Amino acid sequence: MASFWHVVTRGHAVEPERGWATVGEIGAKPKARMATTTETAVRVARLLPTDLSGRETLVEYQARGGYADETWTRTGVELIDAVEASGLRGRGGSGFPAGRKWRSVAGQPGGRVVLINAAESEPASRKDRTLLILRPHLVLEGALLAARAVGADEVVLYAHDDAADALASVEAAWHELKTLRWRLPRWRIVTAAHGYVAGEESAAIQRCNGKAAKPTFKPPLAYQRGIRNRPTLVQNVETLANIPLIGARGADWFRTVGTPEFPGTVLVTLSGAVRRPGVYEVGSGTPLGDVLEELGGGTPGGAGIRAVLVGGYFAGWLPGTAVDRVQLEPASLARHGVALGSAAIVVVPDTVCGLTQAVRLLQFFADESARQCGPCTFGTQAMADALGRIARGRLEPNDLVRLRTWAERTLPRRGACGHLDGATIAATTALRVFADEIGTHTRRGTCGKPATVVLPGLEEPSRREPS
Repeated sequence: MASFWHVVTRGHAVEPERGWATVGEIGAKPKARMATTTETAVRVARLLPTDLSGRETLVEYQARGGYADETWTRTGVELIDAVEASGLRGRGGSGFPAGRKWRSVAGQPGGRVVLINAAESEPASRKDRTLLILRPHLVLEGALLAARAVGADEVVLYAHDDAADALASVEAAWHELKTLRWRLPRWRIVTAAHGYVAGEESAAIQRCNGKAAKPTFKPPLAYQRGIRNRPTLVQNVETLANIPLIGARGADWFRTVGTPEFPGTVLVTLSGAVRRPGVYEVGSGTPLGDVLEELGGGTPGGAGIRAVLVGGYFAGWLPGTAVDRVQLEPASLARHGVALGSAAIVVVPDTVCGLTQAVRLLQFFADESARQCGPCTFGTQAMADALGRIARGRLEPNDLVRLRTWAERTLPRRGACGHLDGATIAATTALRVFADEIGTHTRRGTCGKPATVVLPGLEEPSRREPS
């Protein structure tokens, strides 16, 4: 399969560790404005313009319309009204209305904080890192506008130290802002802990407060008491990147792309069995099949699609037969029992064992549990063990019944955070999507296909394989 971590913007692809490589014809440069027009029926260029060739400098960003006077003359209330009217929903996975979150923070007493959540702990996602590398000022302006709107005097970036290219890009952009002698809020970078749950909102706040990056029971919520017990607005990188566009062009303009319920564009990360893996920008509501074919280039060797994880590892398995019947928006995906999540799309071909992918994913959830509540600590491993025995044809009595009961009835909504729910979704959808493989493995212990794992970040065996 092709090398995964290409960062693709209309006509360009970059591998941060290796340099630039062209994958298509470069389009004409857009005029100086905050967004460009659509190049194809599928690809859109709002967050990722056509002519990027590296980190966008302050001068280049301003030439494209950044830090526009019409945006910065808005009051905090006007900014919140605009974000709310735009219908922007969080792009970090939960899809919570951004305007409602801003209004909740602004309504709290005392000093406030804006936290840029750039942890991107989802192994199959690279969209936030892409934005920080290529358009750091777009993200910073979004954070500064958010601080203005909610009355925050501090902005914190929460990011992994192994994303050195992204951190260097943001720090260079912040230094450029400081040379302008603008009045800026306090700024600091907090190194994100490694681990899947470390990017969860309350875990990020715990880390920023000098504690272990583990989710906490709620309430209080971040908007009530977050960093240093102050009301805190936590927003994903991609969410914040949309704010300057809304501020400069307005809510009505923002809604011209996407669906009424989920307006705007979505940054998707394509990986697995696609010929052109990378990060792409599309309008929400775009058919999944079009994204995989027109942008991903189809599967290598014309292989069939056995299954797809549309929203990352938390969002559930979609059968390959449904690819041409769903659109990249929450309502369409929900009808098939899956979620948009972080829009990290992983394609599993029909040339490898699909059940192997499902077992490895459940073991990932077990490995990544914070181990602070019993249902998650023991439930994730129990589900991984049961499905592992099924895959090897070594079932214990009632393994299949117990797995279904755990995933559908006993464990959902029992954890301190959403991690356990992600595991139950992975198990429930695996039982449905890989039913044929389960039957074959139960009888024979194998389906005859290679047990090659194609899930990004999970290719190596787990520290503890299912028993």
